[in-house]
Amino acid sequence: MPPQPSQPFHPIPPDPPDSPWRTLNACEVYRNPWLSVVEYQVIRPDGQPGIYGVVDPGDNATIVALDADRRLWLVRDFVYPAQKYCEMLPSGKLEDGEEPLAGAKRELAEEVGAYTAHDEDWTLLGTYFLSPGVSSQRSHIYLARNALPGKERRDGTEQRMTARQLPLREAYTLAINGVYDTAPTALGILLAWARLGASVE
Repeated sequence: MPPQPSQPFHPIPPDPPDSPWRTLNACEVYRNPWLSVVEYQVIRPDGQPGIYGVVDPGDNATIVALDADRRLWLVRDFVYPAQKYCEMLPSGKLEDGEEPLAGAKRELAEEVGAYTAHDEDWTLLGTYFLSPGVSSQRSHIYLARNALPGKERRDGTEQRMTARQLPLREAYTLAINGVYDTAPTALGILLAWARLGASVE
């Protein structure tokens, strides 16, 4: 028999009809203000009983924000799990019940102070799982055009964060050469270039 989780029962989503896995039970085994871990009792594709742990930090939003000169904003901050400084597109966790576009606008304003005057300046480039083997988290990647500068409103964990602007063409070159090592940043830049590259001088 698989180990029996000791924490309370967790709601079980129905298994998709084409899933080779069968979910028997689920228990939340850990939670903090930023994420939860759920342990599922399953029947594996080989027919044997097992467990599967899924980390759920909640979805986030990533923003490729371009000003009128097609320069994008990047932020540089120390990323604790990676134990290093990373240069990234503005990005952050969606709040409970928050729509992805609203979260993208909030994160852009908080991290770099940028904003747009019109909703039509925002385009969803895609929604992507970040590490689907262990986590249910997805990133909603947005393109924000004609972004205007403003005053950032960073939280206590972001007090050492810095921001700079870079021409989209230059950021694209850095992305394809592997300079950016966070997936949403590299993917967001490549997606923006694919959509706008032909019109970027």
